[in-house]
Amino acid sequence: MAFANAEELYKIWQLTEQKVISNEQLVASLTHDDSVTCSKVPNIGATITTVCKGGKLSMIYGQPPADLKIDATTTNDDEIFVKFWQGKLNLMTAMAKGQVKSSGSTTKMLKMLPKLSPIYKLFVESLMEGGRKDLVITK
Repeated sequence: MAFANAEELYKIWQLTEQKVISNEQLVASLTHDDSVTCSKVPNIGATITTVCKGGKLSMIYGQPPADLKIDATTTNDDEIFVKFWQGKLNLMTAMAKGQVKSSGSTTKMLKMLPKLSPIYKLFVESLMEGGRKDLVITK
């Protein structure tokens, strides 16, 4: 396991969230198509829902409200989460291998994929700031 528990993952992701939100251009790109995506990390009991609507981006840590319509959900372990958010994982290959399971609109998810690349650097910065340099993939 990469993280001890959901709270540790949330701590790192909240650092990343703040970096994303402070970048107006990135927020505009991510919220352009209005979407709600959910990332489930069951091996540590974590769920992060990203709401990109009306030019605003927000995160829900833990179970999202039952009435929230989620466009796409990915489910994977925390080691895959760490690889993906550093740009070190080919999503299509990981899906084919069963490392990432998806439900909902795969089309919407794949359309969002190129917009995520600026977040990879921000996630690495967050790992460093959060004391998890050991999770940074250098090769």
